[in-house]
Amino acid sequence: EKSDPAEPIHTISRYVAEPAPPMTFQLNAACTVTFTGERYLHGYISHQFEGDSGASLSLTARARQFSCFMLLVGKIGPNRTFLPKHALIIKDKDDLRIPLTLESLPTAREFRDAIESLSAEQQRFASAYRAMQLEGSVFGLLVLQIKPALEALLNLPHDSLTKEIALTQKLLSLFIDFQIPSDLLSYDGDPAASTADKLAKVKEHANALNEMLAAAQQSEVRGAAQRDAYQHPNQRHTQESWEETRTAFGCCDSFQQEQEQRLVLSDLRSAATCKKSMSGMTLGKPASRSGVRAAGCASSSSNSTPAMACRSGALHPPSTPRSAPAHPPPTPQSVSSLGAKQQQQQQQQQRRQQQPQQQPQQQPQRQPAAADDDFDIADDAIEVDYTKIPTQLDACLLKLDTDAALRPTTVNVGESWTKRAQKALLAPPIDERLGAPEQRREKDKAFDLIDALSRSGTLPLSFASLHVLVAATHCFDCSLMDTVIVSNVNPIEKLERSSLLLATTIKDQKADGLLREEQRERVAIYSAALLQ
Repeated sequence: EKSDPAEPIHTISRYVAEPAPPMTFQLNAACTVTFTGERYLHGYISHQFEGDSGASLSLTARARQFSCFMLLVGKIGPNRTFLPKHALIIKDKDDLRIPLTLESLPTAREFRDAIESLSAEQQRFASAYRAMQLEGSVFGLLVLQIKPALEALLNLPHDSLTKEIALTQKLLSLFIDFQIPSDLLSYDGDPAASTADKLAKVKEHANALNEMLAAAQQSEVRGAAQRDAYQHPNQRHTQESWEETRTAFGCCDSFQQEQEQRLVLSDLRSAATCKKSMSGMTLGKPASRSGVRAAGCASSSSNSTPAMACRSGALHPPSTPRSAPAHPPPTPQSVSSLGAKQQQQQQQQQRRQQQPQQQPQQQPQRQPAAADDDFDIADDAIEVDYTKIPTQLDACLLKLDTDAALRPTTVNVGESWTKRAQKALLAPPIDERLGAPEQRREKDKAFDLIDALSRSGTLPLSFASLHVLVAATHCFDCSLMDTVIVSNVNPIEKLERSSLLLATTIKDQKADGLLREEQRERVAIYSAALLQ
């Protein structure tokens, strides 16, 4: 994209026919993931005149609503390996823009002339170092489809999750946010069952896990509230604090009602204690506490002692108050609801005990890992060593590029990214900057999902698209006007010649077979050596 509005760049592309040999990349030192799928080889030529800053490129990735995929950006390594440096999950109208920078290397002729006066050992060292530079200049872009990988992971038929939007969102949340093992969600029943039965079983597993996670969250909320009560015994929670806790932790209404009932009982005891300790003092009207049922002691505004006495009474309530309480006693319904939480916990415990009994005794049929015999067909496929493409291009330029103007170019990823995301379905899109910490967080999240989808590397990822980019820059010694007027050179013909040199390497064909019949005579005027 050279400007804003964005314009796509034009590349020389080659589709590597399937079946292509499998490739691998590492998630960590102990996990290697194998992937197959489509392969595309692209060649891009940029041009630069004297005084120009060069082309400004950016990589843009967008996703539609309820669709998702993973994007891995890196380099192509040796021995059919991909070296991912960045990884992100693109979903639900995300719009990602990654700036790209181009770094030119010396031309083949410049390098040959520079090392000509060195010793034989120094020349071998310099040649090996340049070969490493050329191999490291191959830019790679890997796109992984998530829904087909989920179907293979959960033992579901192909395209069964296409219209199951809610289930897909739920499964992604379990894998990404909670890192649930796939064995707890995959279908392990009769392989001959219908697609609807398999989906129903997976939904049942997902719902059971969500109920368990909700119960665990509620338990954490109770523990946090109890610790807060121990640390601050003289403070009393208001309705606003309970609403904040309920919103932050997803607390249910029954837990809030239970806490309100505890406040009512505590207030009744406080009122009785206050009435006993404040004989002779006038009791005021109980003050409301933002919607929470409460009864408290109040005196005139000039004395705050009754209020302190009321709080102290709540901490040390008398065992049997002698006077009648200020409010009527709680109804049997409110008192009996105090044990509702215990009954709910017992029901959840019984449900967990019954769940293993409902699962079939048949062992789940795990999809076998990719063995070497599975890829014998790769011998008949067209195998391309992408790391050797820049070296082949360098040799071709040394032989046919008489102007020595085409430079091998390395594509690097910029530091600051831009991402437009929509947090909710009806929420407005928000632009945010992704620096190094945010990029690392997104990479960890994507790698966790890849680890789950591949079963820690034992399940190959079949629905992947690899795009390999080899770039070069045609550098002119003068500005555009000086090139045309002073040097009397047509820059269009020079760029066509460089493009033809790159195309012969990318396509692995002769230049004569890449030209149209009506263009051969014109190209032969200034590039006769290419057509021989």
